[in-house]
Amino acid sequence: MTHPWTGTDQSGNKPIKSGENFLSDLGYTSARNVWGPIELDRSNGNEKAGDGQALKIGTQSFTKGIGVHANSELTYALNDSCSTFSATVGIDAEVGAKGSVIFQVFGDGKQLFDSGKLTGTSAAKPFSVSVAGVNELKLVVTDAGDGIEYDHADWANAKLSCEVTDATPPDPPPAKPTNTYQYTGIAAQPNTVAEAQGRAVGGKLYVFGGFDSRKSCCTPTDRAQGYDPATNVWTPLSPMPERGATHAGMATDGKDIYYAGGYVANAAWTGQIFGTRAVWKYNVAQDTYTRLPDLPVLSAAGQLEYLAGKLHYFGGTNAARNLDLKTHYVLDLTTGGATWTPAAPLLEARNHLGSAVLDGLIYAIGGQTGHDAQLKTLNTIEAYDPATDRWEPRASMLKALSHTTNSTFVLNGRIVVVGGETAHDQPTDMVAAYDPRSNSWTLLTSLPERRVSGVAAPLGNGFVFTGGNLPGGGGTKADGWRANPVSTP
Repeated sequence: MTHPWTGTDQSGNKPIKSGENFLSDLGYTSARNVWGPIELDRSNGNEKAGDGQALKIGTQSFTKGIGVHANSELTYALNDSCSTFSATVGIDAEVGAKGSVIFQVFGDGKQLFDSGKLTGTSAAKPFSVSVAGVNELKLVVTDAGDGIEYDHADWANAKLSCEVTDATPPDPPPAKPTNTYQYTGIAAQPNTVAEAQGRAVGGKLYVFGGFDSRKSCCTPTDRAQGYDPATNVWTPLSPMPERGATHAGMATDGKDIYYAGGYVANAAWTGQIFGTRAVWKYNVAQDTYTRLPDLPVLSAAGQLEYLAGKLHYFGGTNAARNLDLKTHYVLDLTTGGATWTPAAPLLEARNHLGSAVLDGLIYAIGGQTGHDAQLKTLNTIEAYDPATDRWEPRASMLKALSHTTNSTFVLNGRIVVVGGETAHDQPTDMVAAYDPRSNSWTLLTSLPERRVSGVAAPLGNGFVFTGGNLPGGGGTKADGWRANPVSTP
């Protein structure tokens, strides 16, 4: 029995760009697979889309790659624009010692690589071949002549090095940003919540944890929910592991969501512990969580960002909450990410900061030093360039702000910061945007109400905001708004 699948031409949607291109980020011209669809950045799994697991060959794990099932074939149009193709191949560990395949690479019909027969007990096999002058790249996996049973094959870390000429049309410019928005209410979350974490993936907003409004202050919750703006409905997600978290850094690679550090619940689930080393990946398609390598130190109230296959965790506070941190650690997901490595520290120690990735740089925005009545909010921002491993200062914010960890995001080429607090228990309704081209800040239409520690994310040319709290009697919130652009300056 088989479950044959054929893919249609996707090359126009995900074109090759100059530099390094992971095949899972590109569009193929044709594809076929014997057992369900191919899987991007996952193993083949079974016959349904999105049912694969994390790529793993032997003991090596990989974040990027393509999972297939023999017999399979993938074709890509290179148009003489690439120089090298490389990958690590093998049978995925989800089938154990079973399975046997042969991986082959063809350039314009000429064989460039043959792996020989690999089985479930074979080690991962890395290779690199020249594709200079090649117009069509074809990746083939055969059943090695002994049937297709358990032939789950991984093209792990499959990538091209390319130099695209000016003949390739440039990416369209982002929509011209607007400074004026109209707010309309959206459905309230099932429970009021503040200090939650959240990110948008695939046009939906995913919100995790925060302080449990059903318990006395201050106990993390494991509740998670997704918001679909098309239906204006919240849907419960699988609970977070280990009784949830708050004050974690959170990031997305556009497919899945990652979070690191934070305050976690005590064993009795009646209070919080100020720090953890735990790092997790939430698989959006499967609604599951996977533990990743721990942070080097206990930490909370720092930020996490994803850039070019790597996770960056920076800033925060120690478990005693008596030391603000400049530390910066990196986990390389493209190589299996066994350990976090140190990188250039922040110029200024800070916690409860906002952050974003724009044009290949990571931005650390505002935040605070100290905690509660002793905190001091910051208006400074700095940008990190991974090419130079350096942080450099940028134009200061219009106001010193903290508690914008999950309400800072990129929208139409600018970094937008929504709400927050200007001092301890002093909330703001301010919305401001930073433009890196002019190194300047602009005020946008204010929120309908002051909010601290809500979750906000881009949606089309606008954004959504939900939850948070209003100190001084306003309490924790469950409602929110959708912001739609009104005019273009």
